[in-house]
Formats: sequence, structure tokens, C-alpha cells
Amino acid sequence: MAGSRKQAINPPSLFNAPAYGFSHAMRIGDTVYCSGQTSSAEGIEAQTREAFANVKTLLSHSGARMADIVKATIYTTDEQFWAKTAEIRGEFLTPPFPAVTMVVVKALAAPQWLVEVDVTAVIGAG
Repeated sequence: MAGSRKQAINPPSLFNAPAYGFSHAMRIGDTVYCSGQTSSAEGIEAQTREAFANVKTLLSHSGARMADIVKATIYTTDEQFWAKTAEIRGEFLTPPFPAVTMVVVKALAAPQWLVEVDVTAVIGAG
């Protein structure tokens, strides 16, 4: 089937994910699966903005747009971050909004990370 081969998306502006055994995103056909994006910036607002900016970079390098996101999962270390992450999410996403799941976890992979965002996008859906 043409166009259904996996294509790794690893923009040079983001850290070297393949050195750690994964890709930032995979495109299969018109679907883009993004790995969780994080930030070591100070505070939940800055980290959330940078995580969504990283998602935007990934989608751009894969041929998608933020409007093409159909599903987002947000992991955070504190349930009180819901309102702030929702507000910032609104800076990046427009109606019709994607399906969103927020999960509160004990910790993320690095102790300074407060939020992680992963998305699935379908090119042309937006």
C-alpha cells in the first residue's frame, strides 16, 4: 500500500531522540503519532507552552498542522495544573477541539518535568 511505510520524524531543533532508541514522531500514511513532549523550563506555564511548541514543530516536519490533531493526552504531576494546561492548550488549538485525556501521575521520567503532551494527528483533518 503506497504511503503506508513508517517515516520517522526527528527535527534537528529537538534533542536527538534516536540516540535514546526512539523517534519524536512517526508518520504512517496520513497519520502522525507524536511521542510525549516535555520541557525543562521553569513552571507549569512555560513547560506546557514549550511542550505544545515542540508538538507544533513535529507536526510541521511531518506535513501536519495543529488543526489536524485528533487526540491529545496530557500527563501532569499535579491535578491542580488542569486549569492552567487547559488555558494554554487553548492558545495552540482551535475548534473543533481534539479529544483530550489528562492523566495525573506520580512522576514523569525526569524529576523537573511537570507536564508531558502526546498527540495523534491526521493530515488534512483540520
